[in-house]
Amino acid sequence: MDYAKLDPSLSVAVDTGGGEPEARNLLVTVVLELAPTEAQREVLRGTGVEFGPEDRTVASGMLSRRGVEELSHAPWVRSLTLSSTRRPL
Repeated sequence: MDYAKLDPSLSVAVDTGGGEPEARNLLVTVVLELAPTEAQREVLRGTGVEFGPEDRTVASGMLSRRGVEELSHAPWVRSLTLSSTRRPL
């Protein structure tokens, strides 16, 4: 795992997360260096991230701990952040 790409909240969630490493239970925002190529889109889809328009460099998805680890090693991924669901006030 390349912890330099993970925010502190995601690092803790990955390290303390119980259950199966394949369980997709982490809502993660992924920031890329550049817009993804088709090959990179396939890798992202495989981990649970869907990118919209081709020029977009930020997206989110439900990832497993293994998915976070895989993307953390990808040189074209800038950062991974644990997202939170917003509730109305």
